Amino acid sequence: MITEEEFFSRMPKIIGHRGACGLAPENTLASLRKAAEIGTSFVEIDVTVTQDSVAVIQHDNDVRRCSNGSGPILLKTLEEIQQLDAGSWFSDEFKGEKIPTLRQATDTLADLGLGLNLEIKPCSGWQIPTTEQVAKELLDYWPEDLPLLISSFNVDALYEMGRLIPDIPRGYLTSAIPPDWEERLTDSGCASLHCERHYVTKDQVKAIKKAGFQLLVYTVNDPEEAEKFLGWGVDAVITDFPDRMFGALEL
Repeated sequence: MITEEEFFSRMPKIIGHRGACGLAPENTLASLRKAAEIGTSFVEIDVTVTQDSVAVIQHDNDVRRCSNGSGPILLKTLEEIQQLDAGSWFSDEFKGEKIPTLRQATDTLADLGLGLNLEIKPCSGWQIPTTEQVAKELLDYWPEDLPLLISSFNVDALYEMGRLIPDIPRGYLTSAIPPDWEERLTDSGCASLHCERHYVTKDQVKAIKKAGFQLLVYTVNDPEEAEKFLGWGVDAVITDFPDRMFGALEL
């Protein structure tokens, strides 16, 4: 696995959100390909598990929002999941696009040369089994030379990943930055803090960077706002529209 230091030395200022989800259906192989097509070098995607313990790329616990199906992923087998159309909701162009497995996404990322921020999205109560399965699969087939960062809102998932694969850098996801952010980052062994754009102040950025942590801000779709955050010292912004950023910022 690539070291924490090497990951962040290679991490760009612009990271595609759920691939390039403003341009293609989120968390699909099409979205990964679109991100690469427009020049994105790192992406963020979400991972959870099926009833038969296969890691799949999906943000929500339920498939309803981003497919033609309904119901919890945790109660569906992989076969049932991959029968769904995960593209038509976005546009007819992507009709028939599937919810990919982590293995399929990994193969595509490797082919495209894309670094990854993988967010663990466990169903409540299923934090440990989800993390265990993701870790098992990563150890089985993740390419050693492909940059990887694990993040989660779920602290149990972060602790468990740190126990299972301590060499992978981890990011602590939050909306507002908690007052005890430094203690939380240190206790969970996280190298980066990922926070929502509405809650970021210049003083917080300064303090977090001074303490030696990386800071990523999501979801930034306005190039002027991205320029502001990067000017404050934020390490990267996560965006639905990487193409907007590349067109407006000199990076």
